[in-house]
Order: sequence, then C-alpha cells, then structure tokens
Amino acid sequence: MPEIQPADPATRRRALITAAAIAVAGWAAFFALQEWLARLSGSDPEHMRESLERALILGSWAAMLPVALLSGWLWLYGVRVGRAGRFPAPGAKVVRDTPVLLGDAARLRGTALKVLAAFLGLLSVGTLIAVYRLIARLHA
Repeated sequence: MPEIQPADPATRRRALITAAAIAVAGWAAFFALQEWLARLSGSDPEHMRESLERALILGSWAAMLPVALLSGWLWLYGVRVGRAGRFPAPGAKVVRDTPVLLGDAARLRGTALKVLAAFLGLLSVGTLIAVYRLIARLHA
C-alpha cells in the first residue's frame, strides 16, 4: 500500500477562502467594468479609444501577473520535487489526502510541473506581446 500524505485542514480552509475571495473580486470587477463602459459610451471617440487602450493594457497585465507568479511557483516546486525525488515535496502541505510518489515517478512529476510552468510563462509573455502588437496595429 503506497504512503498517503494526509490533508492539512488549515491549508484546505485557506485555499477555499482564497478561491472565494478571487471569485468575489472577479464578480465585483465584472460589474465595475460594466459601469465604466456605460459611462464611457457618451465620450468623444478619441477619448474612448485612449481609455479602451489603457484598459486593455492594464487588463492584460492584471491577467498576466497571477499566471506569471503561478508559473514561477510551479517551476520552483518542480525543482524541489526533482531534487528530493518525492512528490509532494518534503514539508509541503496538501489540501487532500495525496499518495506519495518516490524516485523516478516523483522526478517525472517534477519535470511535468516545470513543463507546465514554462508553458504558462510563455503564455503570459505571449499575452502581453499580442496586446501591445494589437494596439500598435490600431495606431497604424
């Protein structure tokens, strides 16, 4: 029978509270955006275009930063797993009972985490590049 690392109730509670806070913030941002767009609709076209460009840039940065932070954390965690040869890494707290992987299986999981981290990092950078290129094209 494989070793099972038991869930940490405090970590589970913190994860649920964080997820709920993110959901509430997203909900509030949606309604704030609707109100802002309604106020913007009466503006002159040049002011509207500039405001929408700024909002697109700020929105892309706001969407990219959490993904980039997650990417960095996944990379570092993948390195920890690879070095230790154990998943979850030693000292890690889990939100559910998790079977422990050792040796090559754990190193493979660590490599998979690093691949996912690289993909998310490229996605973050690609988002910013796409937004800035779109805005440059709108000016051309």
